[in-house]
Amino acid sequence: MEKGLFNITEAGTTTLIPIYGESGNVRSISLANTSSLEIIVDLFLQDSIGRNTYIIKTAIPSNVTLVLDDDMSFDNSVLGLILTTTAGSLSASTPLSIIIK
Repeated sequence: MEKGLFNITEAGTTTLIPIYGESGNVRSISLANTSSLEIIVDLFLQDSIGRNTYIIKTAIPSNVTLVLDDDMSFDNSVLGLILTTTAGSLSASTPLSIIIK
C-alpha cells in the first residue's frame, strides 16, 4: 500500500490509497489544516462499485491537526482510501497537509 505525504490545495476529491494497490498496514493518518479557515473533510473507504464506508466526516478548525492513530488498516485489494475536502467559507483554497504512516 502506498503511503506518504499529500498537500491538498484545492477543494475536491483525492485518492490517497488506490484500490488494488500494494497491500500493507496503515498505522496512522495525520490531517493538518494550515489554513486560516475551517476545512470540512470526509475520509472514507470506497469499494470497486463506489459504495462508501466513512471513517470521519468532520470540520477541522484553522491551524489544527487531526491524528487518527487507532490502526487504520484495511484490505486495499477491495477498498481504496478517499478524501473529500471543502472549505468552510467561499474560498476555494484548502491547504491541508496529510501524512500516512
